[in-house]
Amino acid sequence: MLMRRDLFVSVVIPLENDHDILPEVVGELDMAMRENFGSYELIFVDDGSHDGTRSFFEQHKDKIANFRYFRLTRPFGFEMAIACGLEQAIGDVIVILNPATDPPALIPDIAGKAHDTGGVAVGIKSSNGRSLFYRALYSTYYLICRIFLEHSQPYGASHFIGLTRTALNALLRIKDSFRYVRVLAMYAGFTVSRVPYTQLDRRSSRRRRRLVPLIASIGNLIVSNSDRPLLIAAALSAIMGLADFLLVFYVIFVRFFLEDVPRGWASTNLVTALMFGALFFVMAIICQYLAQIRSELRGRPLYVVQAEIQSNVMPGGELARNIVTHEEHACVVQGRRT
Repeated sequence: MLMRRDLFVSVVIPLENDHDILPEVVGELDMAMRENFGSYELIFVDDGSHDGTRSFFEQHKDKIANFRYFRLTRPFGFEMAIACGLEQAIGDVIVILNPATDPPALIPDIAGKAHDTGGVAVGIKSSNGRSLFYRALYSTYYLICRIFLEHSQPYGASHFIGLTRTALNALLRIKDSFRYVRVLAMYAGFTVSRVPYTQLDRRSSRRRRRLVPLIASIGNLIVSNSDRPLLIAAALSAIMGLADFLLVFYVIFVRFFLEDVPRGWASTNLVTALMFGALFFVMAIICQYLAQIRSELRGRPLYVVQAEIQSNVMPGGELARNIVTHEEHACVVQGRRT
């Protein structure tokens, strides 16, 4: 990729106790940005680290070019650290980079793809070297997302993402409490380019996320970004209610057209079917209303404008009266246009 002096690139780097890899990461970032971009900024967001991350930047603030460091008061989570960095970025293209796994040398490709397509570029991580158990779990996670999310991220998508300023502005208008950028980036409808890459292993052993918080994170991701769980619940309730009312007709048929029906069987089943049928239909209606109310309360933008072009040509002659002052119009009529 040729050096782009006309492109201002912001790189958002969330940090969580990454002091041990910072010298290596910062060195690679500095080299990649200096060689490829004339204007750039590095935004480090410290998610309440307690390993001396802040002291690293205090000691090197006169040596690291074009960086900004933000420290959160406590650990708010990886996604919140990214959200903080995105709100601070001022670039034409914004790239998110996980310092532990994403190669800075690939930033020009991610930024270039996003800029050239006017949309979003997503790093697709390779599954090579991953265990069969990991791939099975990830496939299950992806399947769940495909079922419950209207706009799921591509298979293998990482947090290594490039966004144009227009795409980021659309995302910043979304004020969800849980802001999962991989899903929100799909929401606006911009062109999504895939950039395959192999993740780095900067540490001898990767940090593993705990199972319970991971499951809770998946639940929050789905609930905060989709109304489908409520709509599915509404559909299932409606089906169960219909089945119960069909059972009512079956009980009536058995009672009046068949012999040897046990005493009390018809009345008991009739009351049960009617009660549960009505209950399921009420649940279906409530779920539908909740989905509608939730959709309106989220306050997401109704549309997103990708680009705007305006004419630079002013009409002359008599048409000028539509856009010039009265005095200017008089000059045009008298042939003394200024």
